[in-house]
Amino acid sequence: MTGQSIMTIPTAAERPLNGSRMLGLICLAAAILIPALWPRIAEAQEGAQKIIEVRIENREVVAPQGAIRVTQGDQLELRWQTDETVELHLHGYDIEIRVQPNTASVMEIEAFASGRFPITSHGWGSEGHGHDALTYLEVYPD
Repeated sequence: MTGQSIMTIPTAAERPLNGSRMLGLICLAAAILIPALWPRIAEAQEGAQKIIEVRIENREVVAPQGAIRVTQGDQLELRWQTDETVELHLHGYDIEIRVQPNTASVMEIEAFASGRFPITSHGWGSEGHGHDALTYLEVYPD
């Protein structure tokens, strides 16, 4: 076999990556990785931690103004401050806390139910039971 050249076909590993091969590999990697990472991405979005400072003066919520609005699935921390002792009750979630003057008290909420829920006072200072709605927690569907 003199004078004849033998032609060999390069293997896939020896061929340079052209645009369509590169795109194919990227799509393949994405098809494998995205489903594996999806639960972590969804979990990070669902459990958004929100901290809201709530201040009561003269038996009224002065901050924030209006209802407290969150999305279903949010993890919520209401940090209450008051100028007088008060028992607070978040209806619908059945969470109660006692807030002392000049001391932050935390109400932790996992917003699992959507709707509009009153936060009421159940007595100021040494006075008896009251049911005044101070503000509302509004939980919007995800």
